[in-house]
Amino acid sequence: MNIPLVVSPQWLQKNLYDPAIQVIENGWIRDAYQKAHIDGAVSVPGHPYLKHINVDGEQTQHVMNAGEFKSLCHELGLQRDKHYILYDDLFGLFAARFWTVCRHYGLHNVSILDGSWRGWLDQGYPVSGRVEHPVPGSDVSVEPNPTHLIGWEELWRVHREPDIQIWDNRRAGEYSGEEQTANRRRGHIPGALHLEWTDLIMEPPYEGGPRYLKPAAELEQMLVDLGLRRDKTIITYCQSGNRAAFCDLVLEHLGFPQHRMYDGSMGEWSNMTETPLVSGIDPVEGVGKP
Repeated sequence: MNIPLVVSPQWLQKNLYDPAIQVIENGWIRDAYQKAHIDGAVSVPGHPYLKHINVDGEQTQHVMNAGEFKSLCHELGLQRDKHYILYDDLFGLFAARFWTVCRHYGLHNVSILDGSWRGWLDQGYPVSGRVEHPVPGSDVSVEPNPTHLIGWEELWRVHREPDIQIWDNRRAGEYSGEEQTANRRRGHIPGALHLEWTDLIMEPPYEGGPRYLKPAAELEQMLVDLGLRRDKTIITYCQSGNRAAFCDLVLEHLGFPQHRMYDGSMGEWSNMTETPLVSGIDPVEGVGKP
């Protein structure tokens, strides 16, 4: 079955009960699944960011390690002969996060639901309050892709190279440094282009309604207008790697050949004193070398 990366609610409704399809919810409001979810969907346990948990039980800035992802695959019962459709309760943001972690570990039989939960509800398609319990066990291999994510030291070395483009997809105030955040410093990586992730999705037809991805041709033109080029390697970042994951997915959806994600994002970069940073408040780029 040739399943696109982004599927519509209509497509999923037609294929919902195909035994080769499994729906997975990766929502922000964790107890919302207990109340209602897409019929037959299972829920991702734990935090939707899918970050590494350190020895103190704290969530770090970086993606869960291979052992943690393998345990998640086991708990969800992921199999090679199934295709997984991901959705969430926030316009696809955390579905994209799950997708990009799967991409990092070489699991490619996954897609996301356009419009996510609100799009499904808007169509009046089947929902359920029955908690689904996947059969534990997994036959998928877990192999990190060394070229997918990029760390801060490598990004520092390459961020000025002509074949690299950097896409900051946070709010405009975060990019400029005018918005107060919890970070030690404010601003953006030198040379980064700015386009907020929410600009990639359509406005809801009514308050609280679904927001779907804009048509591919429109998305393509937006990225061209931004200055992104297909012959460059595009690196996405945000604050914690979720908005960046959504943009990473859009680049894949549009067929951009080379794109990577800085998972540590500003939660890491702007909280170090030596990393280069530009803002409208303080244009000093930082000192030292990685």
